[in-house]
Amino acid sequence: MNLRRPLSSLFSLNALVWLAMLTGLAALLCFATAGWLALAPRVGAPLASLFTGLGLLVVALLLALGVRRLAKGPAQPEPPATPPVEARLEDSLRPLIGDPALRWTREHTTVVALGALAAGVLIAASPGTRRFLTRAAGPALTRKALNAYQDFSGDNH
Repeated sequence: MNLRRPLSSLFSLNALVWLAMLTGLAALLCFATAGWLALAPRVGAPLASLFTGLGLLVVALLLALGVRRLAKGPAQPEPPATPPVEARLEDSLRPLIGDPALRWTREHTTVVALGALAAGVLIAASPGTRRFLTRAAGPALTRKALNAYQDFSGDNH
């Protein structure tokens, strides 16, 4: 099976999303600059900077509220039943992270998902971070994989 085509289209989509975000940021900064240039002769540079900064904060607040509203989704009358796969995953994570952390992750899934997304972007964007994480987590992951294999195979040397 040739994975080159799906992977290249996935990375192209990722690059397009980043390019769109960069273009949006550049447009927002151009609007802020135009606002500052329009206000500076009338109210002075300090007040123009204050108004422009407040305007950018309002835009950031509106974007954050929009993302929060989209992440929250429609209100559900009652929470759906936990699928068996999630229950097994929770049972396997309980000894590693403990009940309080598991409860917190269950209650704050949006924060966990956004944190995982941010970590993924950081790891994908920085070769140094990838190298550091590989070197730091390599022995622990190898040990966990060997323990899981031994538990699965019933081979306890």
